Amino acid sequence: MRKLAAAALMGVLVAVLPATAALAADPKPDIAVTSAADKANYAEGETFTITVTVKNKSSVDAKRVHYTGGDSEGVDGVAYGELSTGFDLAAGATKTVQITGKTNNLAWQSGYGFVAFSLAADNGEANDADNITSVRLLVAGAFDDLGGYVFQGESYGAEWTPQTPGVPGVKVVATSADGKTKHAEAITDAKGLFRFAHLPAGDVLLTFTAPAGWKILAGENGEDDHTLAQVRADDSDEPSIYVPAKKVAVSSPSASPSAPSGSPSASAPSVSPSASASSSAGPGLPVTGDNTMLFVGAAAVALAVGTVLVLVARRRRVRLQA
Repeated sequence: MRKLAAAALMGVLVAVLPATAALAADPKPDIAVTSAADKANYAEGETFTITVTVKNKSSVDAKRVHYTGGDSEGVDGVAYGELSTGFDLAAGATKTVQITGKTNNLAWQSGYGFVAFSLAADNGEANDADNITSVRLLVAGAFDDLGGYVFQGESYGAEWTPQTPGVPGVKVVATSADGKTKHAEAITDAKGLFRFAHLPAGDVLLTFTAPAGWKILAGENGEDDHTLAQVRADDSDEPSIYVPAKKVAVSSPSASPSAPSGSPSASAPSVSPSASASSSAGPGLPVTGDNTMLFVGAAAVALAVGTVLVLVARRRRVRLQA
């Protein structure tokens, strides 16, 4: 029986090992893609060209590389060219192709349009992390208002309602998304409302500076003092940004440290108003940081008294001798 079991095991190994070796010897293509637009800014209705660079990082040829879908907004008539029909790409080879289209009014209203898609090969894909690409097409020219509320809340997930108390006195600064260009600044009113007029369409960065006793709870985890917002050129003037802030303890200013022993502030005696000399009494001794002048004055008085006593004693001696 043992011999039969061993023989059966060997048979299984003989059947499985070739299949495993075949799988190990059959790697998949690894398609990496990057893309770039031909201009930094476009006008509404302008034609754009996107250059797509495709590289096969694998050691095997990629069969019929093609785009497998994606998303777009603010663009019309996107033509994928060779990415629609597909092409073979040898191991380690790189190929550039182009796609075209036109921006539309939605891109003008939003400040940008975009095209995003992914690529694949008929014989598989080894890494799905780098076969996706996206290009943003900036369309300048539109402006609109932007407003929101800074309201009282205990966490970043707090929800605003018309009855929620606002936080007044919060400074809000609107800049470009990268923070390099300042557009405007505003201060929240008694209801926590702030408004900006005539901001450029597109992404803006809002940075909040709360008055003492308040902490801004912006960002995904409520740990930031800023948030991204989008300006769209439409007919809506309703506030669209809602940022909670919670009350925090206000640290009192620390008492000034006591002066070390021997310093002028520690040794200088305080002078009460009653101790000051009147103007009719003549000039008094100056107040200094030690008692030197006081000692000098006392010595002068003692010397004068001693001199008087000596003179009196001599006069009495003269009278006695006479």
